[in-house]
Amino acid sequence: MTVHTPDAPALDPVLKTGASKRNIAAANKALTRIHELGWEPLAPYPGSDTHWKVRCILGCGDGGTNWEGVMFYSHMRRARRHAGCLAKDVQAKAVEALAEARKAMNKSR
Repeated sequence: MTVHTPDAPALDPVLKTGASKRNIAAANKALTRIHELGWEPLAPYPGSDTHWKVRCILGCGDGGTNWEGVMFYSHMRRARRHAGCLAKDVQAKAVEALAEARKAMNKSR
């Protein structure tokens, strides 16, 4: 997984304008959004209209594994899921539980 901070997100080197303020802001927004929806980036932020290698961390892959593949950020930010993901109502509850677990973990630090 690519590690990022609010000041320096990982950006795909193919971005035409590189580490511009706009790309950094877009990457941070995208990373925040996909993280809260149960996605984990497996590659640097590639831009908004480009496939991004990601992992669904809701355990809905074959045998309870975490599905990995490519998705467009525009699809992920609208809470669109991969083929075979949890049913919409179950997925929403799983994302909510994930948020609660993260809150609890942050409080314990």
